[in-house]
Amino acid sequence: MSQDEYDLGRIHSSELRARETQLHVSPNPPGPSSQGPRRIVRWRIIACIVLVVQLVVLQGLNTSLEDESWFTGRLSATVEEGPLSLEGVAVNITIDMKEDQDDLSIELFGPIRLSHWQSERDSSAALQNQETYEEDWNETFSSPTPDDIKSNTHQLIYGSMLLSAVLLVLILIDFWKQHSGFWLTIGRRLLSFTSMTMVLTVFVMILILLPISWFSTSAGDPELYAENDNSEAFLAHSDFEAETSFGLDGFVLEFEGGGYDIGMVRPANRTAVEAEPPAPGSVDAESYIGVKGEVSTTTPEFVESTIYYWMALWVLVPFLLMLHQRIAIDSRLAPLKFLKQE
Repeated sequence: MSQDEYDLGRIHSSELRARETQLHVSPNPPGPSSQGPRRIVRWRIIACIVLVVQLVVLQGLNTSLEDESWFTGRLSATVEEGPLSLEGVAVNITIDMKEDQDDLSIELFGPIRLSHWQSERDSSAALQNQETYEEDWNETFSSPTPDDIKSNTHQLIYGSMLLSAVLLVLILIDFWKQHSGFWLTIGRRLLSFTSMTMVLTVFVMILILLPISWFSTSAGDPELYAENDNSEAFLAHSDFEAETSFGLDGFVLEFEGGGYDIGMVRPANRTAVEAEPPAPGSVDAESYIGVKGEVSTTTPEFVESTIYYWMALWVLVPFLLMLHQRIAIDSRLAPLKFLKQE
């Protein structure tokens, strides 16, 4: 190497060191791969305030669920097709679901026709293959009980409160140490995401799972409506179809189902009807009962308000804080990118 090339190299190195000094940038800035701590920034104060508000909101939700209604539901069902003028008989069930005891009211339209059908049919008739019927019914209405959903909802709320408290303690430790390690930051983000998911699950259970569970419980076993002596299933070839829609204001389920009433079939033909559906237009086909109805619920105002709080405190604000942190890191790395290009 000539003396001139050596002098040019020294001059270039001196210029780079002088430029780094002017920009106050370290040649090896901390990044995701660095093991060194990160300095505490001001936005962590906002995170502490948000976590405290989260605890207040969750405690308020838990208290409201213990003292007020979870939802107001309504089940309306009408017999669209049936024997002995059963067509047109309808029932409306309204429920105010609470923590301890539900308020239930029932309105029946066409009680005389319903009573006539119950008296004329053979109340001792039942399906021979009860196990198959129960499997089909349980598969259609497979859902936890309302009490189980209520208990799990409270547990999820307590779990989310615990996560928010842990996050608050971790941030306070950062303030005390005046730095935050890389893995500690990753752990906080995972806990924050888990808390957000748990609260979202609470809303799913209140808005969707609880109404479905209530409907399956209200529908119950169909033999209860027929007053069978042996309390066994009596509808052969039963089917059930449903369409659901839901929003923040409530849940709507439109259903349609039916089957052949074994109690209205002549005893000699019951085995054949249970094996295969009767031919259309035959006497046994007149035993078909078709029911159509709707289940709707109304969400309490405090649940709607909590959903908006969740959108702001668990989704929007953490995302903005993470974005702000990312921008701050990029702004510190920008001078290094400029030097690299030079």
